[in-house]
Amino acid sequence: MAILFYCYIVMLLTPSATCWLPAARQSFMRRRAPSAVPRPPSAARRLPLLSTILLLTLFSCRQPAERAVRPAFYHWQTRLELSGQERELAEQLGVRRLYVKFFDVDWDPDLNGPAPLAPVELAPETYAGLELAPAVFITNRTLERLPPGQAPELAGKIFNKIFSLAAQDSSLRIREVQLDCDWTGSTRDKYFELLSSLRERLSRRGIILSATIRLHQARYPARTGVPPVDRGILMFYNMGQLQRWEEPNSILNLEAAEPYLKGFKRYPLPLGLALPLFRWGVLFRDGEMIKLVNNLPEQRLARDPKYQAIGPGRYQVLEGTFLEGHYLYPGDRIRLESVTPEQLRAAAGRLRELPWPDTLELVFYHLDSVVAGQYGVEELGGLEGLLGERNGNSVAR
Repeated sequence: MAILFYCYIVMLLTPSATCWLPAARQSFMRRRAPSAVPRPPSAARRLPLLSTILLLTLFSCRQPAERAVRPAFYHWQTRLELSGQERELAEQLGVRRLYVKFFDVDWDPDLNGPAPLAPVELAPETYAGLELAPAVFITNRTLERLPPGQAPELAGKIFNKIFSLAAQDSSLRIREVQLDCDWTGSTRDKYFELLSSLRERLSRRGIILSATIRLHQARYPARTGVPPVDRGILMFYNMGQLQRWEEPNSILNLEAAEPYLKGFKRYPLPLGLALPLFRWGVLFRDGEMIKLVNNLPEQRLARDPKYQAIGPGRYQVLEGTFLEGHYLYPGDRIRLESVTPEQLRAAAGRLRELPWPDTLELVFYHLDSVVAGQYGVEELGGLEGLLGERNGNSVAR
């Protein structure tokens, strides 16, 4: 069919030319031609119209191009000192940017005000060649207790603290700052005022401001509000019910996420995507969640007779003991949670259908020695390939 259409176009453009067609077809066309017809207009006069038809036909049949995926990492430890293994993983993936937690902001009851906690220590020689984007985590209770009208002052303190810590690396050039806060309806106005003030300060230096966006916030922007920033990162993790013992995996639960993904519309801000690479143990006592233990491997429990396996990834404490500095009593329970490569591929396969920008930043949370040893380039690079595929109507422009 395509060959016939092409031949028809050529014949119209050059009436004297003979298209490659079966002889019987050419004979049929000659027999059907009327004996007297007006001379057709010249090819030059037909060219604009026919060119338009041809271009429309080609574009209507064109397959959607692949989406460009740009990998990055979060670094959430107090000291930024990449090991050789961590650096190798970043280089093999083609990572150029690290979102580095510079400090937390929490409410200090002694000061009766917000205070910076856990400031970052930089070891520039270990991350040379990588761009750093400072990230600042702000607790909701800070915003709840912040007096009205003091958000701009807090923005100024955050701005100054970022650059005082950045002075540890004389070669550091900041292009983006990110704020991380799971705002609520009661803290939204103060948080958005804080963002607006900080964005104004940063823009004077040519720096953009981004913010983390939780799944429910991305799904219902009219209800939760859209932060006044330049771009956002959708945090696609921690979507399950952490405090329920029956929860299969609160870190990554596609069944729990599906109601938010179904009917997902283009978000008002350009979005990147963050996927989880971390693990933890969730401690329960008397049916209630009491503590999280980061990076808790199952081998730590399976080899210790003080713990009894009571199900896949679930253990019960048999006698009192310490676990990573926490004292556990007999009867306490532990639910281990992590994310397998298969779960990550399933998530990427579902998420590629959402309306992402033509260039999607894929940020893995987070880079450390455990992640570097557990996930390989093949697994993580394969996620980039999955997210790079897209449907014809899936791209937000």
